[in-house]
Amino acid sequence: MRLPLMIWAVCLTVAAGCTKTGMATDEDGRGPVEECLESNIVYNGNISLYSYNRWPSYEPVNNRRRSEIIRHIGLLGGIGSREAIWNSYGSIEPISYGESFDFQYNDKVFNELSAAGLRYCLQMKVDALVVNPDDYGPQWEKNLEWYTELLARRYGDAPMYYIPMNEPDNEGQRTDGAPALTTGQILRVQQVVYETLKGYNENIKVASSPLCLLQDESEYGYTSSGRQVLLAGITRYCDYFAFHKHVDIGEDGRYSETDLWRYMDEAEAAGYPRRPALVNENGTRLTLPLVWPEATEEDARQFKAYWIGNDLIQMKSLGLKYIVPYSLAGSLSNDGEYNIIQEDTLAGDGSYIVHRLEYDAYRELWNPFAHRLSAGINGGFEEANPDKSRGWVVSFRGRSFNGIGRVEPKEWDYVSIVRENARSGDFCLEMRPIDFEPEASIDSRGITANRCRRLVEGLVPGRTYKVSAWVRLGLGEDGTSSGSPSAVLRAMGSDPLGKSRPEVSADYAGSSGDYVLLEVSFTAGNPWVVISLEHNGEGFAWWDDVAVSME
Repeated sequence: MRLPLMIWAVCLTVAAGCTKTGMATDEDGRGPVEECLESNIVYNGNISLYSYNRWPSYEPVNNRRRSEIIRHIGLLGGIGSREAIWNSYGSIEPISYGESFDFQYNDKVFNELSAAGLRYCLQMKVDALVVNPDDYGPQWEKNLEWYTELLARRYGDAPMYYIPMNEPDNEGQRTDGAPALTTGQILRVQQVVYETLKGYNENIKVASSPLCLLQDESEYGYTSSGRQVLLAGITRYCDYFAFHKHVDIGEDGRYSETDLWRYMDEAEAAGYPRRPALVNENGTRLTLPLVWPEATEEDARQFKAYWIGNDLIQMKSLGLKYIVPYSLAGSLSNDGEYNIIQEDTLAGDGSYIVHRLEYDAYRELWNPFAHRLSAGINGGFEEANPDKSRGWVVSFRGRSFNGIGRVEPKEWDYVSIVRENARSGDFCLEMRPIDFEPEASIDSRGITANRCRRLVEGLVPGRTYKVSAWVRLGLGEDGTSSGSPSAVLRAMGSDPLGKSRPEVSADYAGSSGDYVLLEVSFTAGNPWVVISLEHNGEGFAWWDDVAVSME
């Protein structure tokens, strides 16, 4: 099967905007067309841990560790590193108005990143580094303004963005045992930092302090949530709304990140400005043993590698400004279980040993070249797609269901490339009836739909595109499958504000069991789109001849 495929000139950039670099033409010979391949991946490098740190386990200063992690960020195709002032502040003593600040350790890290062609986002850690004698009163504000202006004068708009605090709703983030901040306190800190930074340099970008959860949740004792700060108006004091996402991803997840734009809708309806979003931490532990006690470490790392492929598609489908994988190295959480580099273990040549399955998943998938439109999208499903975490990705919950006892996600059972029922060529994508019943309360949502997605990179912002797909709905050859099959085609993630979410649906009654054409159009805001083929899990759906074209 030969699908319409445009051949593009290529521009790889980390800045806004793209330019033509060649004279390739599309198949109709209409002349040169741009392809914009723009990375937005920032790795959690924790490089400042290896300059100076209050934790003795990271001393003495180790320049080779620092340079080795910077090298890995480049090998993985990242555009920069997530760094914290807190980690490398020489005395780790909170600062008051009029006091000086020791920048030498941070300068060392930022200069080495710059020399490698990399940028950084800056966690200010104001809750740990600003003296607060009057419980967020006038003296605290004066101290905070002083500290914030020192940083602004030193680094200006060089960071991709500043972030005031990390998880201020989490008591564990405080160095002095102070309680977690309330929603009102989080907003007050954000306002002072934002207004001080913008007052010094309006080009400085500021993200909101990310909280542990988007959802209102009392189970873990957090003092606030992403939804609460949005409804309190935090977008008045940030350029980007930041959040954290660990472990459970996807629409069927217990804490789904797809709630992001629903909460942003609520905040906008309340009169607050809409902002682009970024995920400032997203990573997972080796969660498979939690639901499968017999799982080996190799099993768990394979599941985590599948999670990484799924996570990329899920985060891109949200249209995020920046995505920060957590963690490349240096995380102390869960005894370093999040890390994909063993920074305390050296190979024979002096380099670090990596967790190969996870590392390769990031290296091979988390870059725009791996998903460029000009390489084709296998829209006719004529090419093999044996690993459902690559190519056409079958979306699954980030934590396996209880009682499964295997590496492969249960959702993969219901979606396959098959020979039967193709519209053209030899193959099509088949989605089967979902018969899974959850075995524990944590899985109460079960599997609500089949979702198969493809990331397409290289779109040119401002241009209008069309995604088309043919779908056939059926009850099966024997007609015994129950329910009313329906399908949805979505174009996801191309709007950085999450407002445009084009979709079109079909149902069995309206299609009479024949192939029908579904089409959605959109204007690219981001240089990518996620094509989502979805089926309600009743009866069957067969998909074929999926295409992306420029209108």
